[in-house]
Amino acid sequence: MEDQTFGQPPPEKAGILVLSAAAALVLPLAAAVLTGRPVPATIALTGSTFIIEYGAAPVGILGGLDPLFVLFTLSCIALGVTLLLFGLCGTLEIHWPRFARFLERTRARAQGSALLAQYGIYGLVPLVMILGFYVCAPAACLFGWRRDHATILIMAGYIIASIVSILATQGVIGILAPQVQMP
Repeated sequence: MEDQTFGQPPPEKAGILVLSAAAALVLPLAAAVLTGRPVPATIALTGSTFIIEYGAAPVGILGGLDPLFVLFTLSCIALGVTLLLFGLCGTLEIHWPRFARFLERTRARAQGSALLAQYGIYGLVPLVMILGFYVCAPAACLFGWRRDHATILIMAGYIIASIVSILATQGVIGILAPQVQMP
C-alpha cells in the first residue's frame, strides 16, 4: 500500500518548478515587453508551442515576430518543459518505490545492450525532431542517462528542428506572398 503514496516533494524540487516556469513563460514575455515586440503574438506563440512544439514557428512569424525572437521563445519553452519533466521524473523516483523499481529494471536492461549503452543518448537529437520534447526527457530518465547531457542533446535537436521550421515558414511565405515584407 505504501507504494501508492507520494508524500511531499522536498523544497529543492520546488525550485525546479519555479525555474521551469521562468524559462517557459516569464523569459519570453519579459523579453517581448523589454524589446517592444508584440505581446499578443508572443502569448500566441507561447501557447501554441506548448501544443505543437517547434511547429508553432509559423504562428510567431505570421504574428510579426522576428525569427531570432521566435527561436528564443521556442527554445525557452522547450527548456522549461524539459527541466520540469526531469524534475517530475526525479520526484517520482524518490517518492514512489514502485516507479523506482521499474526504472531500476529498465536501466539494467538498457545497460545490457552495448549499442544502447554507448550511443543511445545521441538518439535524443532525432527523437526530439520526430516525437518532441515531451517524450525525450522521460526517455532519458527511463534509460538512466545523465540529465545534463540529455538536456543539451534535446535542446540541440529542438533548436535544429526550430530553425528548419522557421526557414521553411519564411520560404513558404516568400513563395505564396512575395510582396509581404518579413520582419
